Amino acid sequence: MSIDVSDDPVQFDDVTGSEADTFPLPRAHGAAVSNHLADVVNPDADRAADRGTLYDRALTYWREHVGDVEEEPYLAVEDFDADWLPDGRYALILTSSRWKAGTGTGDDYRAYYEQHLKLREYDVDDGELQLRKPPLALHVEIIPQFEQMVYKSGDPLECPYGEGTRLLGWTTWAEDPFEIERRMYDALRAVYGPGAVDLDDRVDEARRLPKAEAHIRFDIDKKAPLIETLDQSKALIDWGGDSQIEAHQKRQKEGWLEWVFTSDRWHLLGFEPQRYSTEVKVYQANDWHRKPRSYYAHHPKLEASYAGVDRGKLPHVSEWDDVLEHLRTVVATHARWAGIERSDLIEDDYFDGPQSEPWDFERPTGRRQMLKRRYEDLSTDIYREALKESTTAVYDILRVIAEHDGANYDALEERTGLARSTVRYHVRRLAEEGIVYRKGNPVMVYFVSEVVLERAREILREVRPEDTPEDRDGRAEERRERREKQQEDADDDPGGTGNENDEDASSTGGTGFEYLARLSASIHDVAYLIERDQLDDRDVRVRRDDLPPPLR
Repeated sequence: MSIDVSDDPVQFDDVTGSEADTFPLPRAHGAAVSNHLADVVNPDADRAADRGTLYDRALTYWREHVGDVEEEPYLAVEDFDADWLPDGRYALILTSSRWKAGTGTGDDYRAYYEQHLKLREYDVDDGELQLRKPPLALHVEIIPQFEQMVYKSGDPLECPYGEGTRLLGWTTWAEDPFEIERRMYDALRAVYGPGAVDLDDRVDEARRLPKAEAHIRFDIDKKAPLIETLDQSKALIDWGGDSQIEAHQKRQKEGWLEWVFTSDRWHLLGFEPQRYSTEVKVYQANDWHRKPRSYYAHHPKLEASYAGVDRGKLPHVSEWDDVLEHLRTVVATHARWAGIERSDLIEDDYFDGPQSEPWDFERPTGRRQMLKRRYEDLSTDIYREALKESTTAVYDILRVIAEHDGANYDALEERTGLARSTVRYHVRRLAEEGIVYRKGNPVMVYFVSEVVLERAREILREVRPEDTPEDRDGRAEERRERREKQQEDADDDPGGTGNENDEDASSTGGTGFEYLARLSASIHDVAYLIERDQLDDRDVRVRRDDLPPPLR
């Protein structure tokens, strides 16, 4: 499922190729299929219920059996059985939700409600059903598609496949889209009757894939090298062109890092270009640390997924193999790069782990050369920053981060003697250059990888070979004394002359200060920009006279 992609500022064609490789087959996980049924039997019907669509049948069922959202979830089928279900007792429940379109305008606007069928596993306790979401999930959405429908804004609803019923089926552990459709149809027929779905009404062009996932479960000891490998991929993609990247890392428990990264430029690493963004994540169960190491849920998963497209149509169900090939290649390749072997895989109820069948794929090559070029560029940046003639501030900041394998703002302020605003300013610049990254709350500052950390240590020793800890402590003390002297001088001149005068500074067209009331921004905008490090301590003033106690 490849497309042409426009040229990026940096391409790796000279170092990137591929080679045949074999890895245990990553398991297909969550996926979804959408359908459209052109099932309007009587388009001129006076009543909606007489149009004959599956949506109208579902709405009539809700009115006759439920009638009030307070009665939801409604137990539609208590003993649901299908040959694709694992052992257990299953039920189908029914809920509804307000949809984005309806009829009428203004005060007369009335939204349509989509219908939801959901699979639940249950036990009976004291005569009552105890419902729970099973590992093999199923959720079917039944959505109206009628030309007279409008959004609340009054804009018309587009029906690209004509009038009828739109179906959206979400499930887990399905190896092909036809299995997803079969599960969806089984649930619909169990609730609304054997004739609920007529496949002759199905529009083949509308059979699309809104979501697909592939994953492996691996030993927790491999989590750190895998996350470093993914960090490297993120840095290479960002370095290689104008990538659209969303990434976040969130520390949930001590020692547990959830890593999520979305990009549309994986081709920069040698993967086949795609017309959709691919998300990669590493995650674990919320209570993994309470489970013994021998239990599979103690160990993390590596997953690649896609969820929709930015432009054009969703992939057709006939493209399923291409989509899964790409997702599995991303998973297997990063596992290889991180040194994850067959013996490192963990078996669970749905993934065979080391016993998974072998899978042949084309693994992109040239990563070592890419990283070498990237680190050469970063080395140049570190040299330039450490050798600044105008100040030793950046050198001292880099030195603290290198010596301690990372540092927070308090440590950087204490060890360098620099003002907090100066520390934040330089750290922000270094992060923008890709030398360091910031993580957590309170913020910790790290070099972007172990390789860069080691290279930074070499460079810092090289540029100032005579520098000693005593020298650095002396510079820090001099900075603190200088700032204290400046503060004393400011206290002796409370009037604030020269550019310290708000009116004079703003009237001269310089970079002075202005009253917040005269700006289009609010105090909340200022707080937001400070939080994102787009403003720092030097950009905001507060009057000292008559301050509330917390600000004195």
